Amino acid sequence: MKKIIAVSLILGVMLMTVSLVFAGNNYENQRYLVKSDNGVLKMMYGVRHSFDNGFTTDLSQGQLKVLEKFGVDVEEVEMYYITAPPGACSPWPECKDDEEPVPEERTCEPSIDKPWGIVKVNGGTGGAGVNVAVLDTGVYTDHLDLDVKVCKDATKRRIKDGCEDSVGHGTHVAGTIAANGGSDGLGILGVAPEAELMAIKVCGPAGCWTDDIAAGIRYSADNGANIISMSLGGDTESSLVKDAIDYAVGKGVLVIAAAGNDGPVEGSIDYPGANVKVVAVGAIDINENVSSWSSRGINDGDYIIEAREVEFAAPGVSIESTWNDGCYDTISGTSMATPHVAGLAAKLWDTDAGTTRTKLQELAKKLHDLHIEGDDTATGFGLPIATS
Repeated sequence: MKKIIAVSLILGVMLMTVSLVFAGNNYENQRYLVKSDNGVLKMMYGVRHSFDNGFTTDLSQGQLKVLEKFGVDVEEVEMYYITAPPGACSPWPECKDDEEPVPEERTCEPSIDKPWGIVKVNGGTGGAGVNVAVLDTGVYTDHLDLDVKVCKDATKRRIKDGCEDSVGHGTHVAGTIAANGGSDGLGILGVAPEAELMAIKVCGPAGCWTDDIAAGIRYSADNGANIISMSLGGDTESSLVKDAIDYAVGKGVLVIAAAGNDGPVEGSIDYPGANVKVVAVGAIDINENVSSWSSRGINDGDYIIEAREVEFAAPGVSIESTWNDGCYDTISGTSMATPHVAGLAAKLWDTDAGTTRTKLQELAKKLHDLHIEGDDTATGFGLPIATS
């Protein structure tokens, strides 16, 4: 034991000494997974999130060189992004005007209490007892139409209390899943208004670090989530997110994610939606036309979901929902399609994640296939619609 402590102290002194050589380097920090459980390294560099194979932290190029010099394995942490509405201003969402939150009384009403997407999937009721974790930009918890059970922030060091939404994207997604119309009945309804919302902030205005996403997935799985909804993505698969999805699915969680807004090229689907264990959702408009910008998957038409395949399509064009000013906004994207399926999963929850996923597939395949007959690259099995 004394020998282990002595070795750790020697390593720490050596690392700190060499770090001084690079102290003058003025490089911008980047986030890395340090594949070590060494307590000295954690103390020196700080821990954002701990994982089975190491911890994440922000490192300068000088610090990175020090670790590499001493043979410490590191891996760059990727950044994913919330899917900006097609045609949005740039850079989105920073270009949106900031609005002051409204007081905790109704000063605005939606254009309609049941948006077209909720009607299309026969939503607006149900979801009792089902926990849906929204991993996004946070949620405006004071919105009169939202009842948020859990409010956590994974963008800090470790999971902290709070889920303030400075962007609006997460609040919009949450409303499509479980907006309840407010106690006065003058607000808007989501697909499954009785579902329990868990708001896990994993994204800021600049994007979503994949270690924050992975930590949010694991937290959700450990704290009772039945369903995880992620309207975010990137072009490559993050090992941290992949491992977290494996963990969540192993604990019986149904994971649902946006296909992305990079269509119409086949194979343009984003991760984590492209992960075979994740339900990927594309977007259709009010006439059930596939949006040109909705990302496509790749498949062989055999009704067997494999990696990089779109599983369903759902309403994703001109979707009205709750917003982070206490009012409402109408935007488009596969980000908006995803919560329709997450809400349906809550409304139709049947025993476990696998059974529920199969039920959604059967509903789409038998009752409402879309686009091209069979399992196609744009809409997968089709549009699941609740029968009651």
